[in-house]
Amino acid sequence: MPDMLLYLLGGLSAGLLGGYLGLGGGEIMVPFLTVVAGVDIKTAVPVSVAAIVVNSISASNEYLRRGMVDLELVIVLGLFLVMGNITGSNLSLVVPADSIKLLLTILLVYTSFSLLKGRKAPKQLVFADNRTKYLLLCLLLAFGVGTLAALVGLGGGVLLIPILYLIIGLPLSTARGTSSLMICFASASATAIYFFHDMIDLSIASPVIVGIALGGKVGGFFGTVARPVVIRVLFFVAMLYLAYELASEPLEKLL
Repeated sequence: MPDMLLYLLGGLSAGLLGGYLGLGGGEIMVPFLTVVAGVDIKTAVPVSVAAIVVNSISASNEYLRRGMVDLELVIVLGLFLVMGNITGSNLSLVVPADSIKLLLTILLVYTSFSLLKGRKAPKQLVFADNRTKYLLLCLLLAFGVGTLAALVGLGGGVLLIPILYLIIGLPLSTARGTSSLMICFASASATAIYFFHDMIDLSIASPVIVGIALGGKVGGFFGTVARPVVIRVLFFVAMLYLAYELASEPLEKLL
């Protein structure tokens, strides 16, 4: 029972922050399961990916209702994100656990600084131009994001939002909503691979999914009304802390 409550709390926390930031929640879920609950990362990753599907559906509903989703980008980039997720979930079968932790740490640190810095406000609010100019680059990045996301147990929002916000030029609120819906489809494909290989521990996944569904709904609502600067600062602090916790053990072994 105590473990189940801990998993429920982890799912609730991941859902709240993930829905608020427009992420899948894996950025919180995987470190929580490994650092706080003591779950092996090879078990935590498939559970996180499965829970992300539920959280993304819950959070995306709020963004869709408020018109904060770019459906054109969901379709175009989402296809490559799905292909990347399938690739990453298969790679996770052979990649060592410590390598996954260090890779996740690097991604968290880099992206947290990127989002905190932000981008210069354009003189004219024309957000559709950059998607044509950088289409090929964004397609390749989406595939790469999908591969890395499934490998380390993320939805991909931690990298998708900078692509949508910093490269394509979407408003941050629309970038969060678009990312959330794309993550839903991509994570479902990775979950199918993990389920096929019998890698999802249902005793952990069940309370996590309940918690993340509840948290995602509330977080998604607050994410639609939050100030962008608040989101960036919150994201920065949370990601740096989790990066430190994840990297400490693998780095001790190396040193």
